[in-house]
Parts: sequence; structure tokens; C-alpha cells
Amino acid sequence: MTVFRGFAIIVASGIGFAVAGGLIGYSLALAVPSYFRNVFRDGHSPLFKPVEVGIGLGVSQGFIAGLIVGSVVVLAVALAGSRLPRKEPVDLI
Repeated sequence: MTVFRGFAIIVASGIGFAVAGGLIGYSLALAVPSYFRNVFRDGHSPLFKPVEVGIGLGVSQGFIAGLIVGSVVVLAVALAGSRLPRKEPVDLI
């Protein structure tokens, strides 16, 4: 695996998880807006917008989770690839 491919996997995983997290946060804020209102101290303020909070938290937490999952996948593939026997012997001259 090349460095570029590993980096692309990590970034794509982060973006994918961020989108999924944003959709989950949006859905949760629409279905149960009282959840976010009760979690935050100023949640009962008239300026508090649970949909914006849900999307923001979902995107940020999803992105971090995606970076972690992508990094673990790249590490696992790299370790598995390093244990495979070489196809051609290496000359040490």
C-alpha cells in the first residue's frame, strides 16, 4: 500500500463517518429535540437550536471516529502486508 492510498483511505473514512454522524445527529434532533435540551446547561434558552447542535456534534464526532477507524484499517492492512513473503528475493549487495 502506498502512502497516498493509506492517506486517501483515512480521509475518505473520516468524511464518510462525518456525513453519517451528521445525518444521525439531524435525525435525533428532529425526533427527540428534548434530548439535546436536557444534555446542555443552556438547552432551555430560546436561542438554543437542537438541530444545529445535533448536526455539529454528529459531524465532529463522526469525523473523529472515521479518522480512528480509517487509521486502524490502514495499520491492519500495512501489518498484514508486511508479513507476506516477498515474491522476489532481495539482493543485499
